[in-house]
Amino acid sequence: MDTARLIYADSESSADLYYATRFFAPDPFLYLQEPTGKSHLAVSVLEVDRARRTARVDQVHEWGEIKQRWQAQSPQASSSIETLTAFLMAELRIERVLTPSDFPLLMADRLRASGVELIPEPGAFWPQRAIKNDDEIAFIREALDVTALGMAAGIEMIRNATIGENNLLIHEDHPLTSERVRGEIHAALVRAGASPRHTIVSGGGQGADPHEEGHGPLFAHQPIILDIFPRMAVSGYWGDMTRTVCKGTPPERLLATWKAVEAAQEVAFGLIRDQASGAAIHQAVTDAMSRLGFLTGTDGAGRQIGFFHGTGHGLGLEIHESPRIGGKDQTLLTGHVVTVEPGLYYPGFGGVRLEDVVVVEPHGCRNLTRFPKFLEV
Repeated sequence: MDTARLIYADSESSADLYYATRFFAPDPFLYLQEPTGKSHLAVSVLEVDRARRTARVDQVHEWGEIKQRWQAQSPQASSSIETLTAFLMAELRIERVLTPSDFPLLMADRLRASGVELIPEPGAFWPQRAIKNDDEIAFIREALDVTALGMAAGIEMIRNATIGENNLLIHEDHPLTSERVRGEIHAALVRAGASPRHTIVSGGGQGADPHEEGHGPLFAHQPIILDIFPRMAVSGYWGDMTRTVCKGTPPERLLATWKAVEAAQEVAFGLIRDQASGAAIHQAVTDAMSRLGFLTGTDGAGRQIGFFHGTGHGLGLEIHESPRIGGKDQTLLTGHVVTVEPGLYYPGFGGVRLEDVVVVEPHGCRNLTRFPKFLEV
């Protein structure tokens, strides 16, 4: 029996749905691809004209029209979205569908009760999403250039601060905080057409936790991690960039840590190419920092120290997608777009992380990130 493909979600949050349709909508709608390849959307009356104008599918249905046909046949029966979906599939003579692993349970139960066989896909629903074409690479580069505008705004705010009592950073007569820098970054991103989410501005000891967003006053002579990952409103593609800076004179330990992370990133750049092992790259990055005296493990209190996350991840319509460069081995292929983000983290000291985005090519990689790396501001 031939297998169709079915997604029911909103394309703001489902990268698979947006990839298939190139149609943004905030409310759930139905995508159905017949075994022949012919594709369908079912949307509300609010979206039908826009969908027929812009969605990259063969046929767009409006739920009200489907409901009329269903009620003409079964006037007393339920007209829920689940029932109408089953009816549409019966009209198209589809009895077996592949769904994403996060397909809605209620919809799945109703379809199975109507006789449709559902097969959840445990892996990538569209494996081809991992290989980016030239247009997608251009979208990601645009997102990175916009990310750079946010990074420049945040760093400039830190640069323009003065060093006050107890090394507190002062900007325009007020303490400079993570929240203020984050607001400046977000303002720049929104003006450039991007949607910022959970931007990290993490100073001093807070930076020992890689996903700590940062809060409160910032201080001189300490590391400040800025990790910015906005999504472009029009294309839907993400940028991702991290820099670690210091206002004032960096202590010797901070300077050595920053240089070790920079050197490890260069090791990764030199190894990334078509058919390269992600696990081998990750191990080489870890070893590079270990040779410089920056070991990974736990401290006396059982806290993680050193480099304890992956070297990188795929970037595209999702902020984290296939492939990964880490302990679980995945083979890199030409057209993969991945982050390269080694870091070192120590409680009480903080952290250092540097992150660029590269595209994998047959004999190496090409850095899509154009923002410079420096420690002192």
